[in-house]
Amino acid sequence: MLEKLTDVQLDAIKEVGNIGTGNAATALSMMLDKKVDISVPQVKVVPISKIPFLFEKPEEVVCSVKMELREDMTGEILLIFEPNTVKIIAKALTGVEVNDVTELDEFTSSMLKEIGNIMCGSYVTALAGFTNLFINPEPPELTIDMISAIISEISIPLAMAGEESIMLIETLIEIEGIEQKLQGYLLLVPSVESLEKLLKALGM
Repeated sequence: MLEKLTDVQLDAIKEVGNIGTGNAATALSMMLDKKVDISVPQVKVVPISKIPFLFEKPEEVVCSVKMELREDMTGEILLIFEPNTVKIIAKALTGVEVNDVTELDEFTSSMLKEIGNIMCGSYVTALAGFTNLFINPEPPELTIDMISAIISEISIPLAMAGEESIMLIETLIEIEGIEQKLQGYLLLVPSVESLEKLLKALGM
């Protein structure tokens, strides 16, 4: 069903992303006491089976922050960082040298979870405002696992309903004091029933 989205509708979703990430940048700036800029270079509909291959090493362990969505829109939204991005964030913001993302300390895990909470929550708030849907996100969950395993878990109910694609929102995060732009992937995974509501709100 997502494959039916037109370029105009994808642009609208990108604009929602710009609004959401603008709010997220403000919140992160306050939390980190550093200047933060977040941009949305691209929004696209991607076959679920292709998601792991967007990453440099599809079988590598990644960091995922997931929020369950309730009320008018059910489903999930995830923020995914590759391990190198996690290491850069940890070193710059906590001073912790992370060699293995599967062995994060409690403080670093909490910080990543809060970054995901702000990023995902801000996008959901912007999406709710744009569509006039009441969306209630659950508290975030941090998962460290292979991207293929993470995608497999969220794709099973969609595949059973005949949906083969999900919405991918690319984000680039610039944090004062970190030279490198940090790439994150927001995955919006509405249930099939909620997807129909979303498409209707987008004029389909």
